[in-house]
Amino acid sequence: MTEDELIQGCSKHDNNCQRAFFERYAANMMDLCIRYAKNSQEAKEILLNGFKNIFNEIRNYPGLNSKKDQRSGIISFEEWIKKEMILSAIHYMHNNNKREFFVSSTVSIRDAERPSSEEVTDEKIIQSANKQMIIKALQQLTPSYRAVYNLHELEGYSHSEISKLLDISEYASKDSFSKAKFNLRKNLAKLIAK
Repeated sequence: MTEDELIQGCSKHDNNCQRAFFERYAANMMDLCIRYAKNSQEAKEILLNGFKNIFNEIRNYPGLNSKKDQRSGIISFEEWIKKEMILSAIHYMHNNNKREFFVSSTVSIRDAERPSSEEVTDEKIIQSANKQMIIKALQQLTPSYRAVYNLHELEGYSHSEISKLLDISEYASKDSFSKAKFNLRKNLAKLIAK
């Protein structure tokens, strides 16, 4: 089935098209969801909620009724799916982690322990970390740090865009990103040391 056929079929709530759509995009979207979730069960919930939202919103995909023209500025279908899944992850975190989502840490990076000469350096951390370690280290971050880190570092959102998306100040976004990077390195160092 072509992408256009899938889009048209899903917009008409055709079960076969929805199944084919899910099978085509689920693995890539699960990789995205696992970065926003604290565990695989939560990632599955985000994924399923995301697909439910995508099926409900597919009629609003900007490229559905427009001519395919590279100059039109319409995002690709895969980019649209990714944006919808990110929104689903953020919505999930807002609804399920209300108490801890945007509670900023009171410990500043300057106050945190400095590594001793015997500890693993950032360079060794990066070289030693595999995908599973990075995901585990990401999942150990607070939901707010995880969201800001993913949005800025991996998705390329600016702090201005993040502040609007998460309804926080730009300063809070920058501060959370800085603390997320620090804590991610610390988490990775602990995982590598094991």
